[in-house]
This record gives sequence, structure tokens and C-alpha cells, in this order.
Amino acid sequence: VEALLGRLRAPPPRNRPKNLEAYDLCVRARKLIDDSPQTAREAHLMLTRAISLDPDYAEAYRWLAMNHWMGWVHWGEPIEPNRGIALELARKAVAIDPNDAGCRWVLANLLAYERRFDESDAEFAKAFELDPNEADAWATISDIEVLAGQIEESLEHIRKAFRLNPYPPSWYYLTLGQAQYAAGEYEAAVETLRRDETYRTSSRRFLAASLAQLGRLDEARAEVDLFLVANPHFTTSHWVWTEPFRDDATLEHFVDGFRKAGLPE
Repeated sequence: VEALLGRLRAPPPRNRPKNLEAYDLCVRARKLIDDSPQTAREAHLMLTRAISLDPDYAEAYRWLAMNHWMGWVHWGEPIEPNRGIALELARKAVAIDPNDAGCRWVLANLLAYERRFDESDAEFAKAFELDPNEADAWATISDIEVLAGQIEESLEHIRKAFRLNPYPPSWYYLTLGQAQYAAGEYEAAVETLRRDETYRTSSRRFLAASLAQLGRLDEARAEVDLFLVANPHFTTSHWVWTEPFRDDATLEHFVDGFRKAGLPE
């Protein structure tokens, strides 16, 4: 009887948007958040507006947290205050809706980038407990696993994310291409990273590295030139500093590809 009652127990309460315009802004913003610094700024305006319309909308807070995280990690924005704001917003999202797997994986990701790996692992575990089919969580942990040198697990989990989400955002392809590069599957990485869904995003740095490892240096340098148009502040040293690597061999593999491609030191 107890087991039956457990199965019939209502799911935990969830935070829902109270304002339709805020919901619409959030949906539009999350499609823009990772394509380029320019689209990220549009997303920031939309998410800030969504929160002003619905101050208790957890999803808007978590995507705004990711927006600030992208700023200091990928777009060359100042590390502070973006780093602190991102973590504060992610914690606020979890406080508003602790039963949202999406809020949990966002906090897990930010904690990993703070090198607080035990706390990050606990938040990922909570996300999967709340929703084992949360595709974005599987895609995000794949990125963290690459940086830890857990390449096979990373490939398994990003492929799982694709199976769970029939309409994946562009950053899934970046994550897959990054994992394929880490595995030495350079041809596969080039094929992935040249797809229309991701080609004009920040994934170009991994495309350039993959081409360089294949000896296709002219193509690699052409991709570097295009990448730097949208990302003029990118340097390999900043990227190394921000990414929470836990495996020296994997780190050196990426740096080697970036250098061969001609990305700025």
C-alpha cells in the first residue's frame, strides 16, 4: 500500500510564469543566449524585462544566470561582476523553484566553473533525480566531463541529450563537436561543427582546432578569422583560465589545436 501511495503521490509543486509576456520573452531569449555576443545582449534585455514583469519567475532567473556566465566565460566581458551575479541569480532560481531540474543543472554548471566540484556533482545528481530526462542537464554534464578527461562518458551523455531533445539548441552541437575533438575524432567534429545549427556560433574555435589537427591549416585559419570577427577579445590563455579542466592531457590537447589553428595566445 505504501509503495502504491508513493506512485500516486502528486509531483512536487513547480514555479510557473504568471505573466504571458514574461514567458514569451524567456522563450525567445533562450534561443539567442549562446549564438554570439550580439545576440547575448539581446537575450539579456529580454530576460531582464521578463523578471521585471514577473519577479518570481524561476526560469527567467536561471537563463539570466547563464547569460552572465556566458559573458565572462565566452564573450570577453569583465569577470566581475558577471561571475558573482551569475552565481547569485542561479541560487535565486533554485530558491524560487527547488523542484525544477533546469534550475539545478544551471547551478551545477556554475559551481563547476567555480571549481566547487563536489557541490556541482550534488546539484547535477539532484537535477537527474528530479527529471532523468532533462536533456539540457545531460548536455551540460557532457561539457564538464570533457574537461575532466572523461571523454567516453561525455560522448555518451551528449548523444543521450540529442535522443531526449528532438529540437536541440545550437550549443548541443558545440558540445558534441568538442567531445569528438577530445576523442580525436576530428573528421566527425568537422562534420558536426559545420552544421548550419552551430556553424556561425562560438563553436568555430573547435572547428578551427579540428581542421588544424587534420593538417587543413588554410581552412583552419579562415575559420579563425571568421571566429575573431564575432569574438575579438578571445585569447587561448583566457579560455584556459576560465574552463574548469581537471585533466592536463585534455587541456594540452585543446591548446595544441588552438595554437595550430592560429588562435590568439
